Amino acid sequence: MKRRDYVYIFALLVLLLFSGTYLMRYWNQSYDNKENYHNIHEIGFPEKEESEDTQEEKVLEEIESTFDYPALLEVNADCVGWLNIKGTEIDYSVVQTDNNSYYLNHNFQKEYAICGTLFLDKRCRVDAIGEHLIIYGHQMKDGSMFKQLMKYKDAEFCKEHENIEFYLKEKMYQYKVIAVYVTNINRGGKYYDFIEKETRKEQIEYLQSMAVDQVYSTENTVQENDELLSLSTCEYSSTNGRLIVLAKRVGGLGYGNE
Repeated sequence: MKRRDYVYIFALLVLLLFSGTYLMRYWNQSYDNKENYHNIHEIGFPEKEESEDTQEEKVLEEIESTFDYPALLEVNADCVGWLNIKGTEIDYSVVQTDNNSYYLNHNFQKEYAICGTLFLDKRCRVDAIGEHLIIYGHQMKDGSMFKQLMKYKDAEFCKEHENIEFYLKEKMYQYKVIAVYVTNINRGGKYYDFIEKETRKEQIEYLQSMAVDQVYSTENTVQENDELLSLSTCEYSSTNGRLIVLAKRVGGLGYGNE
């Protein structure tokens, strides 16, 4: 065997060693992150003891009392609520701070974590009526965070998982998915500029221009009085790609169905 062959073998072994170390570190962090968010879930949704209440009272209590927002605030004052999509693994706390970068690589306890935390755009006013709320999150290879948003590229999956629950502070709002977009910052970056209700008419016009980025057509359209929620994550079919799931509010605790 020539010396050059030994060099190639040595280089390959070094590469395998570094790759294996990286993968082991990644999956260890992945396991730790999942365990961490499981613990956060137990804080936000503590198990309650059985009572002898009537069925109607139990249903009302389940809606009003299962989410312990004050308990989450004790862990992190940046917490604004909780996002849940039944039938998926998207079931996480949501935070908001004065920038859109910190929680890209910090967990709920403000420790460094590659998975980050779901966070609300810094410009969104959680107490304002009619706002367009935008939540960002990574799509992790282990299936966590916003990875399962990729499944919304399939119309059947969307139909079966069109309902979104967003616990915003101490109220629970219900949303219905009305559109799914695959775009990129160059082509659809302006999408993120429409936050305030006062921009809704301009936003509707812009969404019409984004029809080419809509993955499949739906019968739903955005109206000027709609309260909107967007879930946004990276998408890798193009440079600086983004996948956006757009939903509108259809009900919520204390508001009834609209």
